[in-house]
Amino acid sequence: MKNLSELLNLELIQQLALPANFKYGEAIFNRHAVEFIRKEPLEVEAWVGGLDGKVIEGGGSRRRTQLYATPEGLAWHCTGNPKNHDIFCKHCVALALALISDK
Repeated sequence: MKNLSELLNLELIQQLALPANFKYGEAIFNRHAVEFIRKEPLEVEAWVGGLDGKVIEGGGSRRRTQLYATPEGLAWHCTGNPKNHDIFCKHCVALALALISDK
């Protein structure tokens, strides 16, 4: 099974996220609003967001966000997503960008 650093790349992040979520997540990442809680080869957890300003500037709520490497590929969870509706949101994008920037 591949670890997170082997799974993640910019093209995959752009493919998983809606264009708006990619743009907003990129703004969160660029403003350095990703605080790692736990970082392991197969799983990462972080506080993401919580910035002032407009959404386009990365503003919005702070969420606990997780990315996982599974046998099927990448999986994720963000506390900002409604139950059973786990989209690759702006928080997931920001966390994924933070991980690939560490490569």
